[in-house]
Amino acid sequence: MTFKFKPLAAVFLLAIASAQASAANVTIDGGNFTISYDTAAVGLFGTPTLVGSTLVFMPAGNPGFSAQTDNGVKVTNSTFSFMVTADPGYTLSSFSLFEGGDYLLIGDSSRVSVGGQLRVKPVDSSVMTAAIAPSAALTTQTTFEQFATTNWDASASISPGTSLTSAVVSIENLLGARARLAEDGYAFIEKKNVELGFVLTPIPEPASFAMLLAGLGMMGFVARRRGKGY
Repeated sequence: MTFKFKPLAAVFLLAIASAQASAANVTIDGGNFTISYDTAAVGLFGTPTLVGSTLVFMPAGNPGFSAQTDNGVKVTNSTFSFMVTADPGYTLSSFSLFEGGDYLLIGDSSRVSVGGQLRVKPVDSSVMTAAIAPSAALTTQTTFEQFATTNWDASASISPGTSLTSAVVSIENLLGARARLAEDGYAFIEKKNVELGFVLTPIPEPASFAMLLAGLGMMGFVARRRGKGY
């Protein structure tokens, strides 16, 4: 009896080892910052590409990053998380998220929605969040004969306002579709691009900071002398 289970156990262990081997930690050098993520956690986003200081995702595949239904409610969600670290001499001053895709509505009761959250969690500090909101209402209707899609876009941004040098960043995305079969309804929405931009600010060197303070002091001294009529 024990012998019969050995092949099954071997297959199970091999599957675990294969999954672990397929996952890998990737580090991307952004010039003034680095991004680290696990390839096993890309989900529906797909593999990211760094273009300048913007992290770009191009969801693909079949059915891709989409939600669709002809009866009832369908929700699709995916979250991508990574670590971003500023190089010495820089701080992370803002995060700007832009997303886009298209949708299609047939039937008066058909609806689609876009939601989610941009989340920045500094190490040993409180989390900061911003809701992902579409720029316009997703209500354009079409007909089966036209079968035309309408573009949509959404955004979110976070400005820490502190000397942030490292944080875990998460992009949570949700797509929803609702339709009624009794109305020959159909609802479809798809995400086609996700872009997260980083703004980094150089930290003034001590010598430069001292010169700045000296300059401000001199300006104040001159202003005071003028005010006294010298």
